[in-house]
Amino acid sequence: MLLAIESYFHDALRPAVPETVEVSTGPSRGPAADAEALVEVYASRLKLAVPEGDDLAAQRQPSYFAQVHRWAGNGTTKDFTLPANARGQVVEVESPPGHPLRRGDDYAVDASTLRLYRAPAVANEAVVAFLRGDRAEGFLERRRCELSLSIRAWVKAPGNAAPLLSRALAAALAASADMGNLEDEDTYPEESGVRMRLLQPVASLLDIQRAMEPVGETLFSRAQANFIVRGELEQLISLGTPELEGIILEVRRET
Repeated sequence: MLLAIESYFHDALRPAVPETVEVSTGPSRGPAADAEALVEVYASRLKLAVPEGDDLAAQRQPSYFAQVHRWAGNGTTKDFTLPANARGQVVEVESPPGHPLRRGDDYAVDASTLRLYRAPAVANEAVVAFLRGDRAEGFLERRRCELSLSIRAWVKAPGNAAPLLSRALAAALAASADMGNLEDEDTYPEESGVRMRLLQPVASLLDIQRAMEPVGETLFSRAQANFIVRGELEQLISLGTPELEGIILEVRRET
């Protein structure tokens, strides 16, 4: 989830920062000695609330086999057909990804067709559907969590990093107004049986710092904004493989 948070804010900051300035993610390495400026997006920690009492599994629910299907949008199409290998019932729909729709108000499911009442915008990934299948070994658990996020701006002295941070901070604050659910795509749910999502995240600015800092023999101005991100971490652990189902393709009557 740390990478998912970094990627989200990286994509929000990139258009707001001059093209000549690199925007990096991950643990801070600082700027190269020959760099003029750098912006870093770093999620350093994810902490989950511990369940009350002695039973660490108290909040766990039964697991199920899940599928996720995604469609591109062309700005006009409202109907999206589930693939032939789709198994289970559609339980959640997001459009755009991360923003849940309300069944009945925003969409309907007609057999194998997902019908949105308003066409999604043009995007390579415009609609996401989550399907719940048969019961599985494992568990489903949702727990409150907290993440630490820092955005750092570096400018080679005698320059000042504060204006660069201000541009990045404005973009980050705008992006924090409507984050939507975030999925940890690196868990590869189809192969591992593990799916993790950060539900209803909210980011809040904690503080802003600045300092002069040497990098090797080069002096840089550094300005930094620190955020706290709170939400609910969903862990779906589905062990084993779904049982095969036979499909009747044709019925013939012999006479």
